[in-house]
Amino acid sequence: MRQDYPRFQAEGAEVVAIAPETLEAASRFAERNPLPYPLAVDPEHRVFDLYDVASKLASLGQRPALFVVDESGTVVFDQVGTQQWQIPANEAVLGLIAGRRGG
Repeated sequence: MRQDYPRFQAEGAEVVAIAPETLEAASRFAERNPLPYPLAVDPEHRVFDLYDVASKLASLGQRPALFVVDESGTVVFDQVGTQQWQIPANEAVLGLIAGRRGG
């Protein structure tokens, strides 16, 4: 996502990362791995629980996930995996976004 962030913006999309940890831990991560998009924290796993991302059995506490949410708040695409390689490539996600807006 990091390298294609300008392309997502050009499609009218916003990328938001959600870290299932404290503000302090997320800040340390962001210092070592600067992101061009917002990083929100979710220490109580409220968002993770809402989208069924947490799974201690399958992936040591969290699973890689990608959601595309439209302007009305409807999830129009979701992929929750057990490994990062199961998340679709940026090209596929960009194509979905472009297709939804008729581009």
